[in-house]
Formats: sequence, structure tokens, C-alpha cells
Amino acid sequence: MLRTLLALTFLGLLGGTPAAGRDYPVGTGWSRAPDLSVYGALLLSSALSREQQILCRGRNPARVEDEWRDVYAAREAWIADALTSRYGALAVTRAANVQVGRIACPMIEDHKWRRHHGRMLRLLELRLIPREQWRGAP
Repeated sequence: MLRTLLALTFLGLLGGTPAAGRDYPVGTGWSRAPDLSVYGALLLSSALSREQQILCRGRNPARVEDEWRDVYAAREAWIADALTSRYGALAVTRAANVQVGRIACPMIEDHKWRRHHGRMLRLLELRLIPREQWRGAP
């Protein structure tokens, strides 16, 4: 029961985020959330996006997984390693274990979960890159 309540609260927070194309105001929302919370939401949005591609659009599951692996696997692995070194493997494993029920297929094609994933991935990358490397980063 508690897990369900937490999951619904989490989805409510995601639903209240700004529309695509608008930046988050500085100091609000995900920019102030703890790293491990952002990481859990990142993995959840990734799973929801892939699920909707498979169940709602009828795409081949293996192809969807291959596409996500090609695009995001290296960045997600780097973030997982950085979080593990900062917080420990157990904390990262717990953060990655966020689960919610299925999300209904939208009436029109929507890439909301992919956008959420991309924003949170970039936010964690910016937080975890050592400051001395910022000047040399593209």
C-alpha cells in the first residue's frame, strides 16, 4: 500500500512538470531533488517510454531495447558508476528499484517519458562531472 502511494505521488510530481521546450526555473523541481531520486526517476521514465513504444506503437521489443542501448547505455553506465562511488552500490540499487503500474496508451503519440529521461540524464551528468572538467567539456 505504501509503495503504491509513493508511486502515485511520484507520478503526480512528473505530471506537474513544465511542457516540452520550456526550461525548469532555477532552484525548483528536479534541479533540487537528491541525486538518487533523480536517478530512480530517470530509470522509471526510460522503462515507461520503452513500454509505450512496444505496447502502444507495436514496435519490436528487441529493436526498442537495442535502440535505447545504442543511444543511452554508455551515459547511464557512467552515471551509475559515479553514483555508486559517491553513495555506494546498495543505495544505487535501491534507487533503481522504483516501480509503478502500467501507464495508459496516449490517444496521440507522445514522447513525454523520453523527454523526462533526457532532462534527468543531462541534469545528473552536469551534477556528477568534476568541476575541473567543465571547461574542456563540449
